[in-house]
Amino acid sequence: MSRDSQPRRSRRAFLALTAAAVGSLAGCPGGGPATETPVPPDDGTRTPEETTETPVQTTERQSRFDEVIDITEVGGAADGSEPITDLLAEHAADDTLIEFPAGTYAVDHVSLTGLRNVGLRAVDGADVSLVPTAPASELGTTLLRLVDLKRFLFEGIDLDFRAEGYGGMMYVLGTDDFAVRDVTVRGQYPTDVSGFRFEAVTPDSTALVENVHLSGGSTDDSDSVGIYVGHNHAGTLTVRDCVVENFPNNGIYASSPGRQDGLSGSNGPVHVRGGRYRNNNIANVRLGSTGSSVKRATVVVDEVPPRHTNGLDPRGIRMRAREGQVVEDCEVRIEGQVPTSSGGIVLHSEAGQATIRDSTVTVDTDGVPAINALRPADSQRGPVVENVTISGRAATEHAIDITRRNGTRIRGSRIEQTGPRRSGIRFEQSRDCLIADTNFDVTGDPITAIDSEVVRQNVSLEPPEKRFE
Repeated sequence: MSRDSQPRRSRRAFLALTAAAVGSLAGCPGGGPATETPVPPDDGTRTPEETTETPVQTTERQSRFDEVIDITEVGGAADGSEPITDLLAEHAADDTLIEFPAGTYAVDHVSLTGLRNVGLRAVDGADVSLVPTAPASELGTTLLRLVDLKRFLFEGIDLDFRAEGYGGMMYVLGTDDFAVRDVTVRGQYPTDVSGFRFEAVTPDSTALVENVHLSGGSTDDSDSVGIYVGHNHAGTLTVRDCVVENFPNNGIYASSPGRQDGLSGSNGPVHVRGGRYRNNNIANVRLGSTGSSVKRATVVVDEVPPRHTNGLDPRGIRMRAREGQVVEDCEVRIEGQVPTSSGGIVLHSEAGQATIRDSTVTVDTDGVPAINALRPADSQRGPVVENVTISGRAATEHAIDITRRNGTRIRGSRIEQTGPRRSGIRFEQSRDCLIADTNFDVTGDPITAIDSEVVRQNVSLEPPEKRFE
């Protein structure tokens, strides 16, 4: 069927049909507009302003498109018997939404580029999956290449990678706003195949990745990443309520925009809001651009994750570069049979001052710090820790380790570690540091200052119960 004769709905006709449908739902429970209170911007003393998006009705999302095309009405096979790749290339156009009724749709390498206001979306309530026509060894590591797009939408379409060796990355590069939401990946990614790559490459662009679930991870001795943010990211990306588990090379790998080496990044901020990040090697959440943040997230290491080719070191949250990152209202747990980790929350040597507030860090793994500010490459300052509770059964070493980080501030916090020979905070070669309104209940020394200047204000030390075994 030609493009001119295909079944399609104009924007005006579509609105006339949907307006009546919405009216008929007015008296039904749950039939009104879907609303959510937006996250308010913080004041200047906290996280820099982030981009938020209030969920809108389906009709409002569709109304922005001049044409709405049903993929099955232009020949798409909903039983996966024939690939729809050529149909997508033919019918994807500016101001066009392609909708998918329930079914499984086969694709090989999909490439859409240079389009404006285009979308791929499941019909409301429909169970829709894309499945590759062949393994990654034949199709390559990227399954969906969606680049140089302005106002792109991908919603409600799952990815079925349950066949052994099947799976490919979804790469979205937006030159304007885009949104990817309500996507579940079924199955495990093949070796060296990553899940998603996102870049909003213009400074005033915003991107939303919401309710994306990747629990299958990838294999041992692999370079696979869950969600990767490329170094050209210059806009603002929000990752909201996602689940990323069992990847060998970071769960959310969002530090590349902050690179300052030969491959200098564009320093676009990334904000993680909510979600669960579990048993990812290297780091579960990794930030690196100025002003990036993670709030209301749950980060867990309770099993040995797949190994990266460079080894095993499953950190919770890692600040890799730049400064001004914020960790707020998060739960971080390092527990179980994990043999090693650099820490629950870690500042890399190239990362500057970060703020950690209103969070809990539980460490049950011996020798692993809850917060670890590594010796800086230059003169980066130490973290600001406010209203943080550290607990757990870990033995030996220190709950917080600060090395050559001047200006460290620890306020209104509690450090309780019950394992034998577990100390509180260790400062080394750190000046102008402060501990205030903080309580210690540890079995080792509460505060150790080696060639350091630490002011103590209203610090309480509960008598330790030494339990050497």
